[in-house]
Amino acid sequence: MKRHLPGIILSSITCCLLLISVGSVSGQGSTGRPAYAKTSVSDSIAHNLAEKIKIYPVPAKSELIVDNIEGVTMLEIFDVTGNKCLNEVCEAHAQVTLEVSQLRKGIYFIRFISPRATIMKRFIKE
Repeated sequence: MKRHLPGIILSSITCCLLLISVGSVSGQGSTGRPAYAKTSVSDSIAHNLAEKIKIYPVPAKSELIVDNIEGVTMLEIFDVTGNKCLNEVCEAHAQVTLEVSQLRKGIYFIRFISPRATIMKRFIKE
């Protein structure tokens, strides 16, 4: 049995496999209600947060200054292998100075956690 969708001819086997995705293409969720693009809103919030936050100096020697972090509740620093090196609670701060002299030379990632988004940035420890 062949079914015809605009520009596509599907066999009954293919139709069964694509049945789940047809609802999302038509804008309907599995409940029959319109599906909303939550990820684009989250991506927009994360993008705005990433653009706003400034990290300096890079490369860092003993201190790393993180600026414009209003709304960020926690900072976490990871090395390139994914091991957590530092954890800092920073609620109600606009700027935080992190002591990084104990870190070895290399590339590190800093995760900014807020109630609305989580982003990561990279810095170098000299």
